[in-house]
Amino acid sequence: MKRRLAAGETTCGTWVSLPSPTACEVTANVGFDWILVDSEHSLINPETLQHMLMAFKGSDTVPLIRVPWNDHVIIKQVLDMGWDGVIIPQVNTVDEVRQAVSACRYPPDGIRGYGPRRAGNYYVDEEEYVALANESIICTIQVESVAAADHIDEMLKVPGVDSVYVGRNDMAGSIGRTGEGQCDEVWNAVRKIFAAAKAAGIPCGNAGLGLDRIDETLEMGCQLIGIGEDTGFLQKGMVDAVKAYRKIIDQKE
Repeated sequence: MKRRLAAGETTCGTWVSLPSPTACEVTANVGFDWILVDSEHSLINPETLQHMLMAFKGSDTVPLIRVPWNDHVIIKQVLDMGWDGVIIPQVNTVDEVRQAVSACRYPPDGIRGYGPRRAGNYYVDEEEYVALANESIICTIQVESVAAADHIDEMLKVPGVDSVYVGRNDMAGSIGRTGEGQCDEVWNAVRKIFAAAKAAGIPCGNAGLGLDRIDETLEMGCQLIGIGEDTGFLQKGMVDAVKAYRKIIDQKE
């Protein structure tokens, strides 16, 4: 996936928020390039997260996880489980970028503690895993403040940032406009972040977008296209089924 992104390719993914290995297993076999499990806004304990990751086994879909916070302990735990990449929320300053990247890398490049049990195939491939981990782990920072756009160039100069995500809803909240993620002030900041990322050669993505305004984000150079999440797809499928049923019944009556 890192090679594809470096080559400028666009990738398609979705989000999983249900604490369910079955949800991951079903979604991993649909054809998405990547799936992001959201453990920031979902109540998923570490044991369940590992079981959800196991559900990707045998799939070509890349498993990513959004951790609850920019915390090196949490990041260490999910990487030791074997997740291919992490998205770290609320990274809005240069120091926070350094903290995020450092948590994803073994010394001397970072501070990640040693203990890749499942990630190293329970000691079978441990040496190979450790040798490749710093290069292969996808470290994604999620910028969620409009003010961060003013110093995004300095943020992206920190070595080790593999991709940048924007969180428009929290960006709106950062200027006192919660729930207005589509407002012009937010989109102007997003454009600025995307332009800086493109100039730095760093792939970027747009959280919470779905297929709305997809043409615009593609024109801005977005390479990580998220199209919905499991709960939304589930709810829509049920609503559509009920509507279809009611229509049939109404016609018969």
